[in-house]
Amino acid sequence: MTGLSALLVSAAILPLTAQAQSYPPSAYQGGAQSQTQIDGSPPLQGTPQQTQQIPPQVRADTERAMHYPLPPDFMTRAAATIAELQARNIQPPNSHGTGLSETIRQISQVPGLTPVLQSHGFTPESFVMGMTTFGMTLAASNGQLPTGMPSPNPSNVALFKAQPEQVTALMQAMGNPPH
Repeated sequence: MTGLSALLVSAAILPLTAQAQSYPPSAYQGGAQSQTQIDGSPPLQGTPQQTQQIPPQVRADTERAMHYPLPPDFMTRAAATIAELQARNIQPPNSHGTGLSETIRQISQVPGLTPVLQSHGFTPESFVMGMTTFGMTLAASNGQLPTGMPSPNPSNVALFKAQPEQVTALMQAMGNPPH
């Protein structure tokens, strides 16, 4: 995972998941039933390390991300944004272990990053929230969230199912292709 993609998913995801590195294509492409919350079936049971007590701020950030609505063109714009950031060699700060608000604050202070985001229709907040929501929805599709965490926003699930190619393209732009 590149430094850029690590930033984009670490704000709320990494404390909760075992790195959401892939998703089952069937979950979004109408194939065999997956065993995830995405398709309405019960979530996979967490491992003992996943069911540990979740800190209140991580839980709040997770709920915020899981309820955040992605715009219909989010994945296309996000992939283009990541490609431009990589082409300009703009590296966001390491936000591992920080909350969403702190990550948004850090992102807004990186020289050259905000204008690139704006050129693709993002603010630092909408980009961090969108990328976190994207990653959390993927994690939920893999059963990689601890038991008791909120389900993804249904409109985001519908978006993923309607645009599987864009899900894959964004994962590839992040340097994290589906397997």
